[in-house]
Amino acid sequence: MADTEALIEQIHELADPLGDEELTRYIIELFADRDALTLSSSSLDESRASVDQILQATFPRMSELKREQFLDSLLSRVHAMRLAASSEFDELDDIETAERDGSCQLCGARQRITIHHLIPKLVLKRIRNHKKDRVDVRKYLVDVCRPCHDELHRLWGHGELAKEYQTVDMILEAPDIQPYLQWKRKRERTLE
Repeated sequence: MADTEALIEQIHELADPLGDEELTRYIIELFADRDALTLSSSSLDESRASVDQILQATFPRMSELKREQFLDSLLSRVHAMRLAASSEFDELDDIETAERDGSCQLCGARQRITIHHLIPKLVLKRIRNHKKDRVDVRKYLVDVCRPCHDELHRLWGHGELAKEYQTVDMILEAPDIQPYLQWKRKRERTLE
């Protein structure tokens, strides 16, 4: 379960022995509420420095070694969650970049196929990171030929595609794409 709630549970587990609920909430705000699974490395370093300062102020008797161990453990958990969150999409990146022969789900042509995201990948990552259940991103992927893929993005931006055209049927029924599909299907018949 690679999501923000799992990260919050891990932070609670790590910070509970400190016995300071306010500090635990602060760490959660730094690393989970700001979606640490997508924070840049420099932002993580800044968050680490902030927690280190708070630890020094809150627990002045805590040794530097103990603080470092706590911070290393915290960041290793955040890093592990980030890896888990990205692994699903690394697999998708492999699927997306590997063109193959197949049938286009829009025009029906048998040719080289690319992958089109019905919902942009960034939006899928955010959805997956904020839900307890895993989101099956494969149901939002469509096999399309390169000309149809280019036409989709020529007609509509990512935002409009995500809002208005979330299924193949919605795309196929859109009036804007009808002239292109008629032309493409007729072209494919004449090439046979």
